[in-house]
Amino acid sequence: MTPSLFHFRTAAAVAVASAKAAENDNVSRVQLPDKTRNSRVLVLGGTGRVGGSTATALSKLCPDLRIVVGGRNREKGAAMVATLGKNSEFAEVNINNKDSLEAALSDVDLVVHAAGPFQQSQKCTVLEAAIETQTAYLDVCDDTNYAFCAKSFKDRAVDANIPAITTGGIYPGVSNVMAAELVHAARSESKTEPERLRFSYYTAGSGGAGPTILATSFLLLGEEVVAYNKGQKIKLKPFTGMLNVDFGKGIGKRDVYLL
Repeated sequence: MTPSLFHFRTAAAVAVASAKAAENDNVSRVQLPDKTRNSRVLVLGGTGRVGGSTATALSKLCPDLRIVVGGRNREKGAAMVATLGKNSEFAEVNINNKDSLEAALSDVDLVVHAAGPFQQSQKCTVLEAAIETQTAYLDVCDDTNYAFCAKSFKDRAVDANIPAITTGGIYPGVSNVMAAELVHAARSESKTEPERLRFSYYTAGSGGAGPTILATSFLLLGEEVVAYNKGQKIKLKPFTGMLNVDFGKGIGKRDVYLL
């Protein structure tokens, strides 16, 4: 039964590959419209592995953006700012403190929430603060419960006239779009309805996992895996359903598990 499942949950990863690619001087820069070219972007968790890679990617791909590195450690923040250059600054932010959040969001155009782990979070404090301050919002959530909680704020975000996007990381996130594209391509080419979609992940080339990603993995190991079989929600034991998958040249065959 396991191969026929579309797995909804897995550990987090964001645009680390993009950050690595952006370090190459030959990568094309993104030309933003004049009205958004000098926008201020706050990256929460900007001193961590995921947030730092996100800030780096934004700085490389869109050099005119003003990057605000949000975190709790000033020393790490200063080091990141030194790496990013003149169009960056550090802001000390506590995501569990409403006043601290709203103060940080009051003078930025977009907040990227990469301060995980998102598992076992009871509230969407950053999203709530973004709505209160009318700040565009994007997170790299990789947790089903958090994603559903975030989506419950849809009407409030619409009323505040702000874009708010949840689950915007690599997987889940971009991977869901890839899956939809695969289904669309299969329908177009074969004129039939796909019966099964199996998606396997192996993260490599990101330079190693940070403490938050490791914490996320351990938290996921303590939870049942939410999966969907023929549209029906089911729960499975974590770290089961092992498959040996050939990821091709450079990676080779690797064991993958439900997480």
